Amino acid sequence: MTVATDITSQLAKLVSFPTVSAVSNLALLDYVETQTAPFGGRVRRFANPEGDKANLFVSIGPEEPGGIVFSGHTDVVPTEGQAWTADPWVLREKADRVIGRGATDMKGFLACCLAAAPVIAAKPLKKPIHLAFSYDEEVGCTGVGSMAEWVGASGLKPRLAVIGEATSMDLISAHKGGLIGWARVKGKPGHSSQPDRYVNAVMVAAEVISEINRIREDMRNGPQFEGLDPPYSTIQVNLIKGGLHGNIVSESCDFFWEMRIIPGESDMVVLERMKRFAASLEPAMKAVDPACGISFEVQSRIPGLRPNGNAALDAELLSLLGRSEPRYVPYGTEAGIFQNAGVPSVVIGPGDIADAHQPDESIAVAELERCVAFLDKLGDSCC
Repeated sequence: MTVATDITSQLAKLVSFPTVSAVSNLALLDYVETQTAPFGGRVRRFANPEGDKANLFVSIGPEEPGGIVFSGHTDVVPTEGQAWTADPWVLREKADRVIGRGATDMKGFLACCLAAAPVIAAKPLKKPIHLAFSYDEEVGCTGVGSMAEWVGASGLKPRLAVIGEATSMDLISAHKGGLIGWARVKGKPGHSSQPDRYVNAVMVAAEVISEINRIREDMRNGPQFEGLDPPYSTIQVNLIKGGLHGNIVSESCDFFWEMRIIPGESDMVVLERMKRFAASLEPAMKAVDPACGISFEVQSRIPGLRPNGNAALDAELLSLLGRSEPRYVPYGTEAGIFQNAGVPSVVIGPGDIADAHQPDESIAVAELERCVAFLDKLGDSCC
């Protein structure tokens, strides 16, 4: 069996598990365990509170501190409403590419890990290789935390975690963090002919959104992180819903906000500014009805990724990749979570991020082969 055939057969199996974030990933994890058992993979699971999803951590090689973590998420985005030309859960080949949900984001990388694992396991390893496969990345990186925290506190002390999001096999050493959530405004409804007797939740929400727009302008003129596009933090409102009828003062209004924060800046400082402004509006609201008010609900927090500050490690990775310098990206990954747990982390993976989440999502077979070769070379560093 050729390397390309082995990778694509692994990817075909992984794609066949429809692991959208709303459903269980346990059957996929069972499959991964069967694939790593023949060469002594040591397995640990980190279940979610409901018990229907889990992170999977597999160690290969000696039980020594050090080594490398290969990490990726098992969940994928839904396919409903997209114009797929064939079954998204059946991998198919077209020219030099393979097509299926998750081919790029990011079952392609998981397949590369499974294809490389037996080859690496056969090496005279002095340090272990770890596979860290997570759940619920696509809904805000909410699943991986328990596993990353355990790795950081376990004494394993990996020298590196490679998070395999699609980077076209470039080295990503920094990315923005993210904080997302809802603001909920409760007003007092009444007939719109006498608005001053009531509290219009839509109008109050508009004032808070105006403050968010001022924050956005301050960010544009604030601290910069050169190499990111844009090089400053951003904030915006992307969803809003409120009101019942055109002649009723609106009782409620909710809006969804998101911020993307450059490394080194605090997302919580921004959230506190939003809360302070909202609090300044509440006395007038509560003077009409004490039940009125504004609340904020954080849905997800994704830490930014900072450069590790290890020039030798960067040089090693760039040499293996045939690249001259690392890149920075504005989107978030699980890398910052591993880094915050004390594991030096980077993002390197096959495929173009522009292909992720698309109908007929695809990846070049040559990209998968390049990734397996890279993982194999990293395995040599553990010998």
